[in-house]
Amino acid sequence: MGEIISGDALLWGPWKDIPADMLGLVLRLMPCAIDRARVRSVCRSWRAAAAVQRPPPPFPMLLLSPFRFLSFSPNMMFAASRGIRVQKDVSIRWVGSCDDWLVGTRPSWECEEEEADGHFFLVNAFSRKTICLPKPCAFHFFDYFRKTLPIVNTSDSVDVIIYEREYSMRFRKVVLSAQPASGSMCIVAAISDQTLALWHPVMTSWCLCRTFGLIDRSADITFYQGRIYMASTHYRNSLCIVFFELQRVDGGVMVSYVEQCVTEPLPLVDGCWVVECNIVEWSGKLVLIIRYADRDGANRNIRKIGIYALDFSTNPHSFTEINSLDGDCLFISSCSSKSFPACQYDGAKGDVVYFVSNYPRSASVGPSLDVLAYNVRDATTKSFPVKVTKDDSGPSTNSLLWFFPPK
Repeated sequence: MGEIISGDALLWGPWKDIPADMLGLVLRLMPCAIDRARVRSVCRSWRAAAAVQRPPPPFPMLLLSPFRFLSFSPNMMFAASRGIRVQKDVSIRWVGSCDDWLVGTRPSWECEEEEADGHFFLVNAFSRKTICLPKPCAFHFFDYFRKTLPIVNTSDSVDVIIYEREYSMRFRKVVLSAQPASGSMCIVAAISDQTLALWHPVMTSWCLCRTFGLIDRSADITFYQGRIYMASTHYRNSLCIVFFELQRVDGGVMVSYVEQCVTEPLPLVDGCWVVECNIVEWSGKLVLIIRYADRDGANRNIRKIGIYALDFSTNPHSFTEINSLDGDCLFISSCSSKSFPACQYDGAKGDVVYFVSNYPRSASVGPSLDVLAYNVRDATTKSFPVKVTKDDSGPSTNSLLWFFPPK
């Protein structure tokens, strides 16, 4: 067996002098962010050389649990498990991601509400730097603030509250306007039952935007052009889209205006109803991903996937079905969604939408889930079974998310 050479030894060996452009070619052949991180960790010389390279972004990864990532090959034909242990606490749920950062929650053991979150935090998956967010209870008697805003184009309203006495939240999805390193540019938005919650790094409490019936279990949110857009499907075929405008208050943020900009029936599919609605930015546009499944509750077979681009030239806004992503891909899950330029990789298939099944199957060999690949051009779907080990099963199995490291 040959001698094992450590990273320190490489500092004095010939390998440290590899030209930066050659190392860049190596990085281009590594679509997995974990492999690229290992290259950068070999020695200071390689880390400096990698910093000046601009390879295509690494392929998205699927976070299975507090323990393990799942990384796909460029042609999306197989997946390999990567052993980066992000956290040891099996009670953690991952509810969002932004670049290298993950958003996690831990349950509250003191709250009387079942399944309420007690701790919220941001963690960098590679450096392990952690930023704690306020707990859902920060009452300030003199600072308590509450106002009611009408929802334009409806007869409903929302209550905007800061420093509420006590409340329970269980986040379903969290999105960031920018990564935490951007400082004042970073705004955290989260949806819980009937609640949109906002946080900025200078705030010691969440700003809550509450309404009855508007924010339901079908709701999805994203940042777009400085606003928060929320899409939901009421009664399984009616599409509702609302945007929230934000304003700065004492360095923090709060909702200043709410408008319903779309309320339109979705196209009907015989024998089906809408089981999932996602909203994501692609190529400067807002795109809706609508999944139709059999009405039989015991059989959740996806029958149709509709992709609709919002048209902002009409008032109220309308939507138009599209059948091309211009060579890009969309990665969709209940907790994170993003477009990806697959056309930058040789062999990678474009015009595909990748979904994560949120309903793990029980099998004799253990729990498993599916990654569905939907070809936008020919409307065909392929299924890629993914086995989940016992170590990976846990609270996150039902809220899987895509992870999009930038380098």
